[in-house]
Amino acid sequence: MNRSETPPFERIAGRRNPNFLLLCDHAGNEVPPEWGTLGLAPARLEEHIAWDIGAGMVTRRLAELLGAPALLSRYSRLFIDCNRALSKEKLMPAESDGVAVPGNAGLEAAEKARRADIAYHPYHREMTEILDSLIDPMVIAMHSCAPVFGGVSRPWHVGVLWSEDAASARRVIAALAADKSLCVGDNQPYSAFETPGYTVEEVIAPRNLRHVIIEIRQDLIADDAGVKAWAQRLAQLFTREFELVGVEP
Repeated sequence: MNRSETPPFERIAGRRNPNFLLLCDHAGNEVPPEWGTLGLAPARLEEHIAWDIGAGMVTRRLAELLGAPALLSRYSRLFIDCNRALSKEKLMPAESDGVAVPGNAGLEAAEKARRADIAYHPYHREMTEILDSLIDPMVIAMHSCAPVFGGVSRPWHVGVLWSEDAASARRVIAALAADKSLCVGDNQPYSAFETPGYTVEEVIAPRNLRHVIIEIRQDLIADDAGVKAWAQRLAQLFTREFELVGVEP
């Protein structure tokens, strides 16, 4: 069976700041060839329903600037969402932001287990291996959000989501808000108290690790210029706030 030539995750080594870990659960929009486009028009897989647009590119650039390790999931959240518990209804959504996903309709348990073996379990095993190898890491969960969702506009340029680690979140929020041109969300566009996601709630928080969730608005990182600008902004901020070894020029 040809599942895909695409590995389920991308791992970046970080030698300068090895305990500053970047995670990106929705970095890719790949679907294994056997599943085609899940019954969608191919262009749909380029939209926000399939992945966090720009988040993977920012994460890679940020890892390069900081010399920090990173782990990125390569498969589409429509194939299987690596940031949801296996028991959750939206793990393989039959609908996303009003768009029906025909290839996810009426999935049986065997199909769900098969997809998890291809994409979900390898990604989370790798994450566990990395976390087990680090000493008191700081974890940054990188995401991006659509500028309009469910018909509602989102004014925030960037949001910092948090529940367990208020201290780290306050530092990042204050540092971002120092730039008066930015509209910074505190647990916006949604609250981590209500929807923290599987990675933070079930993997990071139980280890009592310092962490924040970053949500950058997708229209700001949809091109190379935006990606570079946001990666540079975050690299400088994280270096300063968390006393990291210097940023690459």
